[in-house]
Amino acid sequence: MSINFRELRERVRIEEVLCWMSWEASSRRGDQLRGRCPFCAESEDARSDQSAPSEYRVFSVNTDRNIYRCFKCQAGGNALDLWSSYRRLPIYAAAQEIQCRLRQNTQPKKHT
Repeated sequence: MSINFRELRERVRIEEVLCWMSWEASSRRGDQLRGRCPFCAESEDARSDQSAPSEYRVFSVNTDRNIYRCFKCQAGGNALDLWSSYRRLPIYAAAQEIQCRLRQNTQPKKHT
């Protein structure tokens, strides 16, 4: 299966990927979302049940530019990179999953 990565990166929106991850922002200002990092939050949760309030704002998402960045663990990239890291998949396998999800969302619903 051939994948046009440029087209896929333009097509998949980071907000959609965040929804698939069940990630919720703790704040929003315009195109900027802030919240807990889905990557370094796991290690924090293992160490302590109480995180500092600043931990809830280290993960930044720019929905207009379709990118993310964690200021604590330094994770960052685009929507495809986010899904790849979240699922712990190579970029090609993550792209295949995204294509399947997008295809399912665009198929007409069958009426019964």
